Amino acid sequence: MSKLFAVLGSPISHSKSPAIHGAAYRVLNEEWSYGRFEVVRGGLKRFIENEGSTYSGFSVTMPLKGNAFSFADETDDLSKLTKATNTLVLSNGKWLGFNTDIFGITQSVGSKLSSPMKSALIIGSGATATSSLVAIAQLSPTATVKIFARNKQAAKDLVAFGKSLNLEVRRTRFLISALAKADLVISTLPGGALDDVAKKLTTRTSFKPKGLLLDVAYSPWPSALATVWSGRGCPVASGKDMLIWQALAQIRIFKNGNPSEPLLNEVAVLEAMRIAADE
Repeated sequence: MSKLFAVLGSPISHSKSPAIHGAAYRVLNEEWSYGRFEVVRGGLKRFIENEGSTYSGFSVTMPLKGNAFSFADETDDLSKLTKATNTLVLSNGKWLGFNTDIFGITQSVGSKLSSPMKSALIIGSGATATSSLVAIAQLSPTATVKIFARNKQAAKDLVAFGKSLNLEVRRTRFLISALAKADLVISTLPGGALDDVAKKLTTRTSFKPKGLLLDVAYSPWPSALATVWSGRGCPVASGKDMLIWQALAQIRIFKNGNPSEPLLNEVAVLEAMRIAADE
């Protein structure tokens, strides 16, 4: 049965989601199509009710995850917890909302952490930063977390949210020091936002990070920060990894209605998605 899906957000032209989803659909022998649409903050409801009225589901990226949470008729527990939804699917006339970003983060970094995570740094204060806190709480509930964000109120809210998860969380104003000390660094900023910081780090030969970096921005890749990180011999998780894993959970939802129910031939699906992400 033919179905239409798409990714919505702004900016969206760089998105690899159409290639990744398309590759998975071919392995699953589904006659589904997946596109992308530029939708700005506040425009989600109008788009879905007009241009998107024939669609069965959507992936939702920045800056629409809060809009998607408000729009959904029903949401899963992780969406309720984070107030952020990145997946919408139409079921029996209702829009159901899910957060698969947390799964994407835990899967992309969990296997790359070489030792128990005691400390983490989150850069940014948006919806992905909120999901990152939940992922850290799942991976290491005793970890100490620092938040680096320019928006003071958003950072304060994020610290309060982290404490509600029983994490030890505080804000930091010293980014370079925090980058060096964390077992896990998650940058949730758009591509290029940390290029100036990375440029400074390249001149500091003494800078040596101790942990894993997940840079959720994957265009361009490698990012300037990821280049510094790998150049100093430290592990990096690409935003492509997160994209693939959260997309896998989305496809489980589109196919089975459940982000935890594996797909048939899921190993082959994942391999096809990885190849598509690298093309």
